[in-house]
Amino acid sequence: MSFLKSAINQVGRDMGKVVSNQVFKDSHSTPYRRVSQNSSNSKRSSSSSSSRIRNTKTEFEKAIDFQTGFRPNTLITKISGAYTVIKNEAKEYISDGYLDTTEASSLFEMMNRFNDKVEDICDVLEIDEKTNEKEINQLSKIVEKTNELFKKTLEVSANGCKERQSEHRKEAENIEKPSFLNYVGLHLVWLGKYARGGEKSILNMVVANIADLITFTFPITRIYLLLKGIFTFPNESKRIKTLKNAHLRLAELEGERAESYLNI
Repeated sequence: MSFLKSAINQVGRDMGKVVSNQVFKDSHSTPYRRVSQNSSNSKRSSSSSSSRIRNTKTEFEKAIDFQTGFRPNTLITKISGAYTVIKNEAKEYISDGYLDTTEASSLFEMMNRFNDKVEDICDVLEIDEKTNEKEINQLSKIVEKTNELFKKTLEVSANGCKERQSEHRKEAENIEKPSFLNYVGLHLVWLGKYARGGEKSILNMVVANIADLITFTFPITRIYLLLKGIFTFPNESKRIKTLKNAHLRLAELEGERAESYLNI
């Protein structure tokens, strides 16, 4: 049975490499998390993902929470059921070609508990290896499939990380520091929100400028808009710089994750 336990322990060591790596922990600063969560390329919301993970944990808990006092064939049936839960969830996690930190944490937690249970079953079956030869072979196949599932999941996710890395790099490249004259000029014609990253509304701009002329408030509003543009420019420049750096940092993290996945 030593070869079987060795295979189980190898899966555990491989998962340990991933879980212990800081790039898989959601320890990004707030700006980084906001960029990641609000990305237009995100396939699912974090709330729906967390809700589904909670439901999966409940299903897995039911499948894995059994005692090892059953007959050998019953133990194989029960551990097969737990494996099926993990397999289906792994497929769902990477259905979008990506394994985020929450999904990774959930999956690795389930697989660690699964391996612990398999090792307990090994201890039971090896009491009478000759009688339980059939069940031992079945358990060996389950462990082999677990290894294959783990490797496949990481390979798909590594490719997803590379795609995210490329997307964040492109986002960073598209972000340019605003020109002071252009920024202030947009404020002067009532396009301040657009200058600060908001939606451009030509209609609102035209209406606001016409209203200034009709009410003879044009000189006063120009002074106000000029000062607003001047005094908000430093904060806007800082925001743009932070956003650009956030995308660059996320690109770096995704690259590290892909490399770690592929090196296992």
